[in-house]
Amino acid sequence: MNAARLHVVLPLALAALSACVSDRPDPVATGPGDGEPVRIAGFAFVPPQLTVQVGTSVIWTNDDNLFHTVTADDGSFDSATFTRGQTFSLTPAVAREFPYFCAIHPFMRGTLTVVE
Repeated sequence: MNAARLHVVLPLALAALSACVSDRPDPVATGPGDGEPVRIAGFAFVPPQLTVQVGTSVIWTNDDNLFHTVTADDGSFDSATFTRGQTFSLTPAVAREFPYFCAIHPFMRGTLTVVE
């Protein structure tokens, strides 16, 4: 690769890499069977809709080889980025509907409904 092209490609590659790094805390580690599971697989939340009772933990596990987030539409929760094999856990204390998405891949959508 010639030097002129490297001056264009390198800053773009570094910018893309920095978008995958977060200064937010690591996702919460949880053990199997500690809550209701949601998988992240094939650029989708599986299941895309989940209903749980107040106080029930929900555990998202990233099964993709890419970074993802679990981010509430209203900003009430955000997992920060996490990669394959990592998990994010949330135990909602209020009954309501929480639409959420992946901040890196906004077409990935899900809804958590919490009931009394």
